[in-house]
Amino acid sequence: MSLEVITFLYFGVMFAVLFMGLPVAFGLGGTAVLFAAIFSPRSLLAIPSAFFSTPWNSVLVTIPMFLLMGNLIRYSGIADAAYEAVYKIFGHIAGGLAAGTVLVCTVFAAVTGITPPATITMGQIAYPSMMKYKYSRKIAIGSIGAGGALGALIPPSVPFIFYGLLANASIGDLFLAGVIPGLMLATFYVTYILVRCRVQPEIGPALPDDQRFTRAEKVRSVLDIWPFAVLIIIVLGSIWGGIATPAESACFGAAGAMLINMMYRQLTWQVFRDSMVSTLSLCGMGFWILIGANIYLNIFNALGAQDLLTQLVLGMPGGENGILFMMMLIVLVLGMVMDDWAIIMLCTPLFLPIINELGINKIWFGTLFIVNIQIAYLSPPFGFVLFWIKGILPKSVNMGQVYNSVWPFIVLQVTGLLLIFFFPQIALWLPNLMK
Repeated sequence: MSLEVITFLYFGVMFAVLFMGLPVAFGLGGTAVLFAAIFSPRSLLAIPSAFFSTPWNSVLVTIPMFLLMGNLIRYSGIADAAYEAVYKIFGHIAGGLAAGTVLVCTVFAAVTGITPPATITMGQIAYPSMMKYKYSRKIAIGSIGAGGALGALIPPSVPFIFYGLLANASIGDLFLAGVIPGLMLATFYVTYILVRCRVQPEIGPALPDDQRFTRAEKVRSVLDIWPFAVLIIIVLGSIWGGIATPAESACFGAAGAMLINMMYRQLTWQVFRDSMVSTLSLCGMGFWILIGANIYLNIFNALGAQDLLTQLVLGMPGGENGILFMMMLIVLVLGMVMDDWAIIMLCTPLFLPIINELGINKIWFGTLFIVNIQIAYLSPPFGFVLFWIKGILPKSVNMGQVYNSVWPFIVLQVTGLLLIFFFPQIALWLPNLMK
């Protein structure tokens, strides 16, 4: 059997088992073992090393600490305080609650590094509030979904950590590269919401006059969330200032999140236990996927398929831009059936030889990669954020209504992706400045 046919079947079997619902780690590892046993039995000897070498990379210490920080913050009650500030400051503006929801999600992303906490927490807090004040269901769901997806891009982004580990790129530079694109997308969302609600005030009405707040009340509500700002400064400032490595900064963040819970009197045994269990579950899932992806890619290389893939891609028409668009399309399609961690672990080692051959900046490509994952997260029919939102909304909201709510925000995400593609300095200016 020719190498071309083997490579095609290798990818085909992997996609087939994932579409059938097999867990990603077992789909990747199982496919690799099957093909190794049939076509290259000697390469089976490389499989045990994936179990022993993969989890011991020092960069991986960063991930459980950031996850623990995010889980503790989720239970701290600070999200309620942040939304209360938004309610008081922006509630008198048409669309203010939806725009404020995006802002809270943006800040929440800066202390969690992943998408679920902001999506789930703001779905539980913001959605009932917006429904109470007669907001359109579409604008409410769309703002929660788009804002929550920012957790994958705004530092300290766990997807960036995985990409940096696999691409051998600076985690600090990747974090810096995600700042302006993340804030740009958040600005797009807020602007769209405010403009549309000004044109159609019935979909995002302002609060009644009897529920307006004084300037002193607004200032007090902002001051109530000062620990949030301090935690962000400690975590990101220590990395960018060269004071701490990402792993050390993550430990500072987890300790700071625990102190915030103590300040808000939320640090109960149940909260600590739930935070630890959630962190352990996510880490276990991530590490198993990483092991499965390593096995899959080791066998892929042993079969000689990586060189074939690189040559085929480099020979495609359209040059560098055509190749990049093809890669982004692959990520978008995978994002409809796989989570972001799995996509990064599978695609980064496959794409990296091609990126190096073309001389493409790995920081810029990583930013495009993660923005594209955000788009996939919101894209029907299998975008993961859509299912998280559906899980926390009332049963009266069906999946079709969730799908219809996110299309304007997907258009804004694609616009942001194209801007970063054609103007790389959007991602690279800040890392270059800090150097």
